[in-house]
Amino acid sequence: MKRLLLILICLFVFTSDAIASRSSAKDLGVEIPAGNISGFSSVNKFGQNTAIASGATEEIWDGSATYVFPATALMTKISQTTDQVALRGDTVEVQGLDANWDLTIQNATLDASDTTTAVTLTTALIRCFRMKVLTDTVCDSTIRVHNDAENQDYAIINIGNNQTLMAIYTVPNGKTAYMTCYYAHHNPATGQDPTSNPIKLWASDRDNSYAKQIKHIVGLPNGDGFQHFFSPYTKFTQKTDIYMTASPVGKAADVSAGFDLILVDN
Repeated sequence: MKRLLLILICLFVFTSDAIASRSSAKDLGVEIPAGNISGFSSVNKFGQNTAIASGATEEIWDGSATYVFPATALMTKISQTTDQVALRGDTVEVQGLDANWDLTIQNATLDASDTTTAVTLTTALIRCFRMKVLTDTVCDSTIRVHNDAENQDYAIINIGNNQTLMAIYTVPNGKTAYMTCYYAHHNPATGQDPTSNPIKLWASDRDNSYAKQIKHIVGLPNGDGFQHFFSPYTKFTQKTDIYMTASPVGKAADVSAGFDLILVDN
């Protein structure tokens, strides 16, 4: 009886210590995005391409077309496709990389008299991977970051979204990215039932001038989705474009996709 009691006491102490240790451990999934760990940050990228033609391969972004990555800082202006009185003079946050590939977050103010009038960004960008409307007005026309000639769009906020949907990201200069997972989902609609729809994860290392490299591929079932977790995490070095594509066969497709990254200062 005494021996059994001793065993029970030891078990209680061991369990209590384990619970105390676990409760005191920091949750990195909270601490990193909270900015509590120096040199670490997190990025969640998510996007949607609502109309990928059968037989085509397109990146998952708002443009519903093949994405163009410029070699220089050609992203210079922002404007709305159709004038929206309620958005005149309102602010849009623009996130991207400057000519030196350094992370740049700037606020752009739409024209005060006509939102279709292109406004010059404070800092020209070589990459733009997120925009957000910072006012209590829902956009009823697309907002675009584009070049001087306004004939090439690099980031688009579609009607009603008030934020870009881009499964596209570029690792800033001086940082390394570790991908924890990526995911995609086919959004079925009437008449949209591809016979196949491979989802590909790509990386283009611009720092070393490498051609694009495929990092993972999953055949996406119709009307279904997937989430792939990397263990260990997949590493991407500075100035690397990370993006996802879909290639439906038989029918057009509407695809949502995204990925999660941990950024670490070099």
